[in-house]
Amino acid sequence: MTRVGAVTGAGSGIGRAIAAGLAERGYRVAIADVNAEGGAETVSQIEGAGGEAFFTEVDVTDPDAVVAWLDQVVERWDGLDALANNAGINGPTVPLEEYSVEDFERVIRINLLSVSIVTRAAIPHFRRRGGGAIVNTGSTASVQGYGGLSAYTASKHGVLGLTRAVAMEYADIPVRVNCVLPGPVDTPLMRGIYEAMDPENPGAAREIFAQTSPLKRYATEREIADVVAFLMSDEAAYVTGAAIPVDGAITAGVV
Repeated sequence: MTRVGAVTGAGSGIGRAIAAGLAERGYRVAIADVNAEGGAETVSQIEGAGGEAFFTEVDVTDPDAVVAWLDQVVERWDGLDALANNAGINGPTVPLEEYSVEDFERVIRINLLSVSIVTRAAIPHFRRRGGGAIVNTGSTASVQGYGGLSAYTASKHGVLGLTRAVAMEYADIPVRVNCVLPGPVDTPLMRGIYEAMDPENPGAAREIFAQTSPLKRYATEREIADVVAFLMSDEAAYVTGAAIPVDGAITAGVV
């Protein structure tokens, strides 16, 4: 049986790499993003490599749109086996007192609430399938604080907590739920952070982040995607409720 995977935020960056990695492993891949151009490009790359994928423009904070998308996936491919909740934004890089309530709420909705919305919609499909695997994209900010990114940090802490709770709630199906914690990855999202930190010299800010890892480099998008694919595989059948750092030892300690 060909496995079916769904990936949110797959129009670029880590999400695109996750979708491509699953397709290379034989999955049919359903891609969701608000970026229609990026989503179409992801599909084109997967199909060009011989894989099977389709894109749907979805606002992952809209419960009705998410339900419709996953219903479409199941109708098209007769089931769902894996879900990657990857959609996310940085939000402003400012101290908390300069953060508007509207901006803070937007980060929480996209980074955290959407994970609950998409997961909630996927559970019935996993139940009918007799099991499934979910991997949520957290961050090193899921386990430590980052000044200037209070909403992002709060949202990613929440993603890890949600991961653990849902892993407990649906182990009987079984649905395995894990969270990857990427360190710096040279994605559009990450570039937004260091451009906000130092608009005149973003390269200097980029180097600061690279030096936070004992490995002294950024991760590649593929290095994150490979861990996601492992967590979705049968080889990880006893791994659930876990937080998996993919961060070059950033969260291991202080150099």
